[in-house]
Amino acid sequence: MAIMASDSGGGDYQPVPQGTYDAICYKIVDAGTSMNKFQDEVNKQHSIFIFWELPTCRTEDDRPMSIFHKYRLSLRENAKLRSHLQSWRNKPFTEKELAGFDITKILGVTCKLTVGLTSGGKEKVTGVFCADGGPKKTATENEQVIFDLEDYMKEFSGESCEASKKACDIFEGLPSFMQWQIAGCDEPGKEQIPPCFEMQAALAKGGEEPKKEEVVVEDDFEDDIPF
Repeated sequence: MAIMASDSGGGDYQPVPQGTYDAICYKIVDAGTSMNKFQDEVNKQHSIFIFWELPTCRTEDDRPMSIFHKYRLSLRENAKLRSHLQSWRNKPFTEKELAGFDITKILGVTCKLTVGLTSGGKEKVTGVFCADGGPKKTATENEQVIFDLEDYMKEFSGESCEASKKACDIFEGLPSFMQWQIAGCDEPGKEQIPPCFEMQAALAKGGEEPKKEEVVVEDDFEDDIPF
């Protein structure tokens, strides 16, 4: 299933040091649409997470280090996703691509990343650039996977199938905060979070009454921010 953009941790985690790295995209997560607050503005926002492995930056047990970045699923002129994708492939989008570009095309594609720090001292992707010699499809040490929200929702809307069960397996491997953003959280002692709007619709279709309240999430989005 395509993920279309248009112009409209664990205790043993090792942070990626600041620097510039060769990188390969190995995972894309469609996190759905939730209410988001940024710079005192509240609106619905469809977000995705892009994960990269860094082949030359290794952990103590010789695995490639990895990093991810959260993006608004938008190719508007000032959107960071558009800026990063264009510098990744080293060419602007055409008008046709801006009308609908399949994000899954970047899976397994090489690039260069710059890693800096947030104001809180955590590592973050500050830039995505074209790989030396141009972007190429290549194998990764991590399994290349796409979490397709549409497939996942079928498990809850009464349309369970092989694709929905595979999506459930991928979901189980996501960090907890991503799981909560997608499917909600009602665990005692934790912040109560409703499912994303897409999941709420799937639950209603499947006969389950979803949570009605909407939670505003404060996010660190910065729109100064062969595919």
